[in-house]
Amino acid sequence: MPDLTRVDLIKILAITDHARLSGVDLSGLALGGLNFCGADLTRANLSHTDLSGSYLRDARLEEANLEGAILINANLKGANLKNANLKNADLTASNLVDANLYGADLQNAQLTQARGYPQ
Repeated sequence: MPDLTRVDLIKILAITDHARLSGVDLSGLALGGLNFCGADLTRANLSHTDLSGSYLRDARLEEANLEGAILINANLKGANLKNANLKNADLTASNLVDANLYGADLQNAQLTQARGYPQ
């Protein structure tokens, strides 16, 4: 069960830059189009979350669980995804330029037209 609702999250993101959401459970929520630029989502549970079109530029997603997440057209430029779980994630047409994917599990991830990822 998610720790926050979409409405709660929108309120947090509206009043703070670089939101601190480390370890939060946002699994299964529809969060498409939200601005998480610079947010700390270290070890967050974002499994099966819809983040289509979201702005995750320079976000900290180390060890985050993004299994089955939908990240179509997401901007992950400069994001730190070190050791993140991206199994079965859909990163179609996402921006991964300068993203740190060291140790990330990309098993069965969809990376069609992803920018910054060697095809």
